Amino acid sequence: MRDKWKIPQDNFLFIFVGRLVKDKGINELTAAFSKLSESKNNISLLLVGPFENDLDPLLPETLVNIEKNPDIYSVGYQNDVRPYFAIADALVFPSYREGFPNVVMQAGAMGLPSIVTDINGCNEIVKKGVNGLIVPPKNEEALLESMQQLVTNQKLYNDLKSSSRQIIVENYNRKEVWEALLKAYRKMCKK
Repeated sequence: MRDKWKIPQDNFLFIFVGRLVKDKGINELTAAFSKLSESKNNISLLLVGPFENDLDPLLPETLVNIEKNPDIYSVGYQNDVRPYFAIADALVFPSYREGFPNVVMQAGAMGLPSIVTDINGCNEIVKKGVNGLIVPPKNEEALLESMQQLVTNQKLYNDLKSSSRQIIVENYNRKEVWEALLKAYRKMCKK
């Protein structure tokens, strides 16, 4: 998959999966990544998802950055994101607001540590310093610092990575969710 998109095999690959819009923190993400790539070689950013310029457009400079930065790869919407998680090293998900983000759970299930914002859902899935890092929303500098930590601190990265899948498996069993949904549906049907 890295060969397909011409992503260098030895680069540390950050991934974002979701709509490429302002509210997902893409302006801050691409700006932080660009600053990091100026000082650090061997890193790449993979953006998986569609642009929605009509609903929540990105800044013009962000669009130029995505197009011109040779270390940013935008592959559009993908039906199956698992192959993209499989080639990545860490998820970066700097959203401003979420319900309960499946992307963060999917990344964890694939063994990826995550950098997320301190918002509902994200801060419930990611335990700071256990399976990822948490930054304030809309904070480019905190995002840059966390990305730098994952790239330069091998022990931290390995510790977060080793806990990522375990946290998801232990806390988000599908069968329990399905049983809870079934119980709720049955309760609603009785009314």
